[in-house]
This record gives sequence, structure tokens and C-alpha cells, in this order.
Amino acid sequence: MRPGSRLTFSAAAALLLSFGTAACSAQEKNYETPSSMCGTAVSPKLTDPLLPAGDKISTAVSDRADGMTRCLVYVDDTQVLTFNIEWREKGSPLARFASVFPNVEPGDKKTEDGRYIYSGTGAVGKVACPKPRKPDDDLFVAARVDEPGRPDEAAMKKLIAAYAEAVGKSGECT
Repeated sequence: MRPGSRLTFSAAAALLLSFGTAACSAQEKNYETPSSMCGTAVSPKLTDPLLPAGDKISTAVSDRADGMTRCLVYVDDTQVLTFNIEWREKGSPLARFASVFPNVEPGDKKTEDGRYIYSGTGAVGKVACPKPRKPDDDLFVAARVDEPGRPDEAAMKKLIAAYAEAVGKSGECT
């Protein structure tokens, strides 16, 4: 064996080891999930099951139109979770809202009280709003898992109920 080839082999082995380490760290969550998504309290216990591995998490608010606010959640600069708060015409059925929101269909599972429709990757709900900011409208919320988020039907059901409750206690409803 030539002396230079041993060094080359050692360098190659070190390089392969570093790739293996990088691959392992990409499989873990190296970030702390916030307890608020764009100003709305959401327990990390509810969002963690839906979030992928990565190094950093961030959020951004997107106000597309009056009466609609979107919270975009990113892991490593890739959108992985989206929350919506939307005012709709009073009396709008939840199924109609579900029909226009990605990742959930009007025929998906419903909670017994009829306030939420959910799937493994999306959910919508009607907010109980004691003093609505827009008294002539109804308030709805939605959440969806974007790729490479992790689908989880039970987690979506819990998340949409908690999110609707938090929004119901926000400035939109008090």
C-alpha cells in the first residue's frame, strides 16, 4: 500500500462518517416547538406529532384578504403546517368551508358535536365566538399538514379543537 493511499482512505472514511452523522441528525427534531403559532396559543404537544425532523422552526403571518389570516409554519425553510382563521357569511355550513380548504373534504370524519371535520392531513372547525369582531359573520379555523409534515388523524382532531378554542379566546371573539 502506498503511503498516500492510506491518507486518502482515512480522509474518505472520515467523509463518509460525516455524511452518516448528517443523515442521522436530519432524522431528529433539533428545534423546540413554540407554544404559540403566529400569536395564537397552541400546545407543542398538539403540533409535535405533525411536525417533521429538522434543525429550525419559524412562523410567518400571511394576511391575504380582510377577514382571513394564515399562519405558515416552516421547518428548515420548508412550509410544513398551515393554520387559517377566516370569517365567512353567517350561517355558512362547516362542510362548505371544508370543501374549499386543502387536505380535508366535507365527507371526512366529523366530531359528535358537528363542530369539526378532520382527516390525517387537514381539519376545519367553527369557532364558538361570544363577542365576534364581525357580528354578521361566523368564524372558522383550519389546519393542514404540508409536505413533509407527518399525517396523524388523532393529532389533527385534537389540534383543531384546541386551535378553535384558542381563537375563540382571542381578539377575534372578545
